[in-house]
Amino acid sequence: MVPHLSSGTLTILTKVLFSMIRRCSALVALLAVLASPATAFDSYWHAQCVQKAGEHYGFAEDAWKIMQLGNFSPDFFGPVADYASRSLKSKQLDALNHYQANNSQVRAAAIFLHFDNLDNGFQNNSDFDYLFTHLLQSTQRLLASYKKLKVDDRTRKVLTLITLGASLHAVQDFYSHSDWIHNDFDKTDVKTVKLPDGSLRAPTWFEFRSKHDHPDEWPFHVQSGIYPPPAKVVNTHTHMNHDNSRLMYAEPENGQPLRSEAQYHNAGPLPAHGDDASDLAHQQLAVNTATAASIEWIQKVEENSDANQAIESAKGWNLKLKDPHLAKELKAGIITEMGLSCASGKWDGDDPPADRGALCRSVLSGQLNSLGNTTGSDLKSEIIGLASKFLMPFALKFTGMFWDVHGQYHILEGLAQDIGSNSGRYSLPRK
Repeated sequence: MVPHLSSGTLTILTKVLFSMIRRCSALVALLAVLASPATAFDSYWHAQCVQKAGEHYGFAEDAWKIMQLGNFSPDFFGPVADYASRSLKSKQLDALNHYQANNSQVRAAAIFLHFDNLDNGFQNNSDFDYLFTHLLQSTQRLLASYKKLKVDDRTRKVLTLITLGASLHAVQDFYSHSDWIHNDFDKTDVKTVKLPDGSLRAPTWFEFRSKHDHPDEWPFHVQSGIYPPPAKVVNTHTHMNHDNSRLMYAEPENGQPLRSEAQYHNAGPLPAHGDDASDLAHQQLAVNTATAASIEWIQKVEENSDANQAIESAKGWNLKLKDPHLAKELKAGIITEMGLSCASGKWDGDDPPADRGALCRSVLSGQLNSLGNTTGSDLKSEIIGLASKFLMPFALKFTGMFWDVHGQYHILEGLAQDIGSNSGRYSLPRK
């Protein structure tokens, strides 16, 4: 028996279904994008870094979860334009073009927020220093500017947390995409740090920088992986990144399937040897360092008094108590991120270990319930639930402002200001 639905509910369902159908080919493309080597620390590790940094400073759970969504945005936006130009044809490209039309500037900016060696443009340590310095200035400037916007308080808080999260993505990716943790810092005056649980982390860029003013005179030359990765070259993004805990990546540039890249990580205080234990220890050295750098980054951002005021105003935000509708939108956004990451092999690699694998299997197995067994408002919830899990960006756009702020307020463009150029290359000073 077909349930009776009000005209308002029918209108909503019609719009939802039409949008879902219209974006199906785009979804296939986006899943392929997220499975490409252009992504960063896999989503699980990015999310962990953000959560630990948020908890360190007493952010409410809802606040650091909004930061997690902001943190995910450079990965989602970044590869889309490049993938579309290389791989999509005819109907697939037409479907994706409609979605992309209003976000071209966001996509163009996102590529600069991963510390990738774009077209082998990094030549000196000072190039990385330039990016860190200008990213910090851009983050502070954006956060400070939000108090001047004629928007309501909830929009201002969302902007603050999304922006801070997105900036943290870039910071974290430096430690994932470079050989920073391959250096033997114990041979310098800025030592490797032993954490309370017995694990290790390297010093952060700013910790080393505080004692050594001239990066190009440091006793080591920092490199990050070349992107796009050329064939038959050693220092590529594929070889050098620490994105997942097994250091397992496909090499499409060399026609190679999923394989261990541990041979390129046999350096530093915890070298990888190709076995699960050493590979995990090496990757966790990068994660631990990125976590410390995230905590440090928030402190440095707050050195600007207006940015500090913005963060302090947003960090205690409890949506469940003050804005239950937005709390549901946040939950849908987190599920969307997790669902897409799992489906594309980017939660923690293609076959996540232990509890991360169980979580992915749980998310993916729950992707569909029988619509025939639902009625009334349950049917509406089922459709919205399906969209929230597997039709990004439609899900976040439908479920609220966590998606919309990017196109409206140009967050990623603001962060990339003075860092990247319209050519797709970094705007680095050359002597």
